[in-house]
Amino acid sequence: MPGSTTERGLGWRHQQDVESLRRRHVEGTACWWCERPMFKDPARNFDGKTLEGDHSEARSRGGRKADRLMHSTCNRQRGDGSKDELRPALTGVWPPPSPAAAVATVALTGPPEPRAHVLDWG
Repeated sequence: MPGSTTERGLGWRHQQDVESLRRRHVEGTACWWCERPMFKDPARNFDGKTLEGDHSEARSRGGRKADRLMHSTCNRQRGDGSKDELRPALTGVWPPPSPAAAVATVALTGPPEPRAHVLDWG
C-alpha cells in the first residue's frame, strides 16, 4: 500500500479533516479501538506514531469522512472494520506497549463454541 494519503486515494479533503481533528484533540483522550490515551506528540503514544484519522464507517463500506482519531497501530489493526467486535476496548487484550511488531491471540467464548483469533499488532 502506498504511503501518503493522496497515494491511498484520500486526498486533500481527507488531510484537512484529519488536521481539524488533530487541532481539536484533547490530550489523553482514549482511543476508540484500544482505550489507551492518545497524544499529539507521537513519542507519547504507545506505538510512537502520529495519530491518524479513522472513518467510523469504513471506506470499504462507503465511509467518506474521517471523523475520529486513532493510534496508527490501532487504525491498521481495524482495517476495513470487519473485526470491530474484536477490538481491545471490548476484549480486554491490548496491543503490546512497544512499537515492535507482535502477535496476540484473543480467545473468545460464545455460541456455538469457543474460538481463537490471531490479530497482527504490527
